[in-house]
Amino acid sequence: MNVSVEILQLLSEVGYMSCFKNDTKNAKIIMDGVDAIAGDQVPTKMGVALVDLYSGRYDKAIDTLQNYVLVREPDHMSAQCFLGMALKMSGKDSEAKDIFDHVVKNGNDDERVIASVHLGI
Repeated sequence: MNVSVEILQLLSEVGYMSCFKNDTKNAKIIMDGVDAIAGDQVPTKMGVALVDLYSGRYDKAIDTLQNYVLVREPDHMSAQCFLGMALKMSGKDSEAKDIFDHVVKNGNDDERVIASVHLGI
């Protein structure tokens, strides 16, 4: 199936809106569909990980971020933020702290703020 980038972006946005409105069931369905169509693309995998994070599937989010996104883009600071959040939510505070410390040193302004909040600074 040949789907335009614009359609995939629109579907991803609908998936994000569902996720942020606490409709994680439909968000997961939408993002899994986008992932199946888009194939191996970092932005799509980020969306899948984000929905997993917001759905409480922390181990899946960690796996996607560590073994897919950050393998391909190790300096992706947003992925690092989401990984830190997933680690923290799954009780891996020490690992999360290391990630957030890294983001505070290397991220952009928004990423540093997110990491700082999670570090309590």
